[in-house]
Amino acid sequence: MEKKKKEAFRKKMIKNEQKNADNVFTCYDNIRECISGLSEILNINFQESNIYRQVGMDNLKALHENIVEILKEAITPREVRIRLRELEFDEREAKKEFPFKIML
Repeated sequence: MEKKKKEAFRKKMIKNEQKNADNVFTCYDNIRECISGLSEILNINFQESNIYRQVGMDNLKALHENIVEILKEAITPREVRIRLRELEFDEREAKKEFPFKIML
């Protein structure tokens, strides 16, 4: 009987972990869309050589990188690897529309 309780508990924990990961990645997708929108605003309102645009884009890139680091800490490494593989394609597509250029 104790073995069944442990197995049921383990399954519940896995289900909760999956739900948590889904919530985390939903938030990540929303944040990524916001970053993309801010990038578009910078691109529309400032010329590429404008220092405010350059600094803004650098800050958006740093924000994105930090969010990815938070994701790595928020959920299990296995789940991160699976989700990041899924997101790699999305990121490549997003870079076509939202290229981060580090201006020096």
